Amino acid sequence: MNEQRIESIELFPVLNARLMEILSGMSRDDWDAKTNFPSWTVKDICAHLLDTSIRRLSSERDGYRPGETVAVDSYDGLVRYLTGLADRWASAFSGTSPRILTDMIGRYQDELYEYLRTKDPFGYAMFPVGWAGEERSYNWFDIAREYTERWHHQAQIREALHREPLYDRSLYYPVLDTFMQALPYHYKDFRKDGAHILAVEILGTAGGTWFVEWMDERIELKYKIGKDPDTVVRIRQEDAWRLFTKWGRPGLEENVAIVGDTGIGKHLLGMTCIMM
Repeated sequence: MNEQRIESIELFPVLNARLMEILSGMSRDDWDAKTNFPSWTVKDICAHLLDTSIRRLSSERDGYRPGETVAVDSYDGLVRYLTGLADRWASAFSGTSPRILTDMIGRYQDELYEYLRTKDPFGYAMFPVGWAGEERSYNWFDIAREYTERWHHQAQIREALHREPLYDRSLYYPVLDTFMQALPYHYKDFRKDGAHILAVEILGTAGGTWFVEWMDERIELKYKIGKDPDTVVRIRQEDAWRLFTKWGRPGLEENVAIVGDTGIGKHLLGMTCIMM
């Protein structure tokens, strides 16, 4: 578990405000706009954002447990369960007006922020960050994961509506940094004989460089390294979030530059930083 805390909690109000600016000015056609996910419109993504706020507040803040529970005994089972929840929630809100949906999103995303900021950053989260391979996670990491969810869903909405992307460094770099925490887990079964250093460079004003170092039986994520990397993967910032959330588009992987071991480099393209 990485001890280097990613600061994200005070970014929630900024991200929330940017979302409300969009929602408050959307036309009916905007709400019905198709997204890169074939069966979902912009309105469906908005309903999903509301769903994640309400479910987390209900289970964690309010301690509510539904009468009927579903047994989940594997990561794949959890993914199927969460996917089913998302689809059911989108369907349930199909008859809700944009005005009501906007009001509810505004209220509960603010309540979620107020709840999350009460949590001890180095206490343990109710649920671990599964896509990073953790069996238990610090609250700060779970909150950062929640932030990436809300950032990338808003990015999907902005893309569908041809709005300016959220590439401000203050808002986007923490998303990338959180995603990069999955690197050691993603490469855990990728064996190397001897030492090897992989550098992942995200190109753009919000980007940075992260290193994965193989040392005997250990794999570590590092922010600085004392020697040249053996393999370098360069990804444009506008492609990075799409790759790691599987929000692909034609030619996306062709934009990735790999120098060094192509096997190691191409393996990165399969890293997934959402529950799917």
